[in-house]
Amino acid sequence: MKTPSNKINRAVTWTHRGRPCGAGAGASSRRAFSLIEILVTAALMSFIVLGLLAMFNQTQRAFRSSMTQTDVLEAGRATMDLVTRELEQMAPSQDLRTTNFFVRVSPSFQDPLLQALPGSEELRKNVVQEFYFLSKFNTDWVGTGYRVIPDYTEAGVGSLYRWTKAVPLRSGSLYLPHEFQMAALSNYSRIADGVVSFRLRAFDDRGSLINPGMNRWPKDMDFYTNLIAADQAVVLATNRAVPAFVELEIGMLEQQIFQRWKSLANAAARRNYLSNHSARVHVFRNRVPVRNVDFSAYP
Repeated sequence: MKTPSNKINRAVTWTHRGRPCGAGAGASSRRAFSLIEILVTAALMSFIVLGLLAMFNQTQRAFRSSMTQTDVLEAGRATMDLVTRELEQMAPSQDLRTTNFFVRVSPSFQDPLLQALPGSEELRKNVVQEFYFLSKFNTDWVGTGYRVIPDYTEAGVGSLYRWTKAVPLRSGSLYLPHEFQMAALSNYSRIADGVVSFRLRAFDDRGSLINPGMNRWPKDMDFYTNLIAADQAVVLATNRAVPAFVELEIGMLEQQIFQRWKSLANAAARRNYLSNHSARVHVFRNRVPVRNVDFSAYP
């Protein structure tokens, strides 16, 4: 015969083994994280954080790149608009002794900068020219000239400067081209930095490039070339001759690359640095019609 005490002992034993009850039994049955689980969790969290940092860094680089390109595009467009608006106003003096227009390779950039094109074995030749032209405003002749002045000797890059002077019509504009070429830097206005290419090409009334091989040469316009360097070509227009069209090209470095270039101390290192960053040069090109062209100058 089973006594009540035996039933109580079995009940207590079953309750203790099967379903723990009481504060002491619950606390002893909880399991803590092992060292391996903590290490795995830390590794996963580190992986996630590194991924987020990489994504943030890439986003920041893309943002900076877009802002840099925006700045260069704005500066290039503003410079292009300024120069093209003035080129449109070019006018002939109707004086055989007066220079209406001339363009030549800048003496400071006789050794052009060559840059390797991405994905190609070809080299881009950056030509830097200077030019002068005459225009008429009310009762004044206005001579305007543009020139790129290098930051360092044989550097291949410089800053674009503008020169201008007005004289009364009665006094004439005979000496304005000479004053432009001999003007001190203090008489120039700084327009843009980081210019690696600055080129102006002249076209006749039919849209043909004015060059020595033309069949129909414009009157009162000369073209001559330095025999030492074929690129030292000069187009000179006097009397009633001015180009019917001109094509302006400006190549500008991104500001970040320009600042890194300036930090280099060696001239050869600067030039090599620029030759490997052709993709960071933004080229602006525009063909400008000359409003005051005298078509009788073209046979």
